[in-house]
Formats: sequence, C-alpha cells, structure tokens
Amino acid sequence: MPMPEESIQQGKCYATGGAENYKVVNITRGIVTYVVFTKGQKAQPLRINAGVKHFAAAVTKEVMCPAEG
Repeated sequence: MPMPEESIQQGKCYATGGAENYKVVNITRGIVTYVVFTKGQKAQPLRINAGVKHFAAAVTKEVMCPAEG
C-alpha cells in the first residue's frame, strides 16, 4: 500500500517492497531528491528526483537508514 504524501520526510528512509530502499535527501516544492541503497549496503552516490506523489506511491513503509561511513 502506498504511503501518504505528507508522511515523506527529508532524512528518512523508505522501503519499496523489493531489494532497494530510498533515502530522502531533500524535498523542494513537491520534488523529492533521494538516493538508492540495497538492504544492508551504503547508499549509491547518484541522486534521483521524483514528484512527491510518485515517490509516495512507490514506497511502502519507513525503515532504518544505513549507517553512514
């Protein structure tokens, strides 16, 4: 089930239901900038943008973010 758009917050991580999770690095004017990480691994350096509605529809729940470093 998709998450409500108002639940998406900067600095939080979200599960997609698959092997990849997303960490939100910024939200500006309805655009979510996020990085992808595979469960148990560091986030990839590539940042991706999506509308908050599309992002919320793609994630299923909030999860713990991977340790930095």
